[in-house]
Amino acid sequence: MAVTDPPATPARAADTTPSKPTQAKAPPGGPDGPAAASPAKVTASTAPYVTRPTRWTLFLRTFVPWQLWRFVRINAKMIRIIRGSRT
Repeated sequence: MAVTDPPATPARAADTTPSKPTQAKAPPGGPDGPAAASPAKVTASTAPYVTRPTRWTLFLRTFVPWQLWRFVRINAKMIRIIRGSRT
């Protein structure tokens, strides 16, 4: 069951005072309330500002030899730092 936002109210023309930023309100229900029972799904239509990884990035994330090389390189760097701190 989705919770809808209240309709927007039109701005008053006579109001010339600068507006203060408002804090967003929590959705109805608490951590144990009805809102927690059905979490909202984030899709490209609900969050169009989310960046998508490139094909090259996806390839490097799934290419096992590249991941093994990164693992060895990071571990070698840690060993070098640890040995340097013991002297």
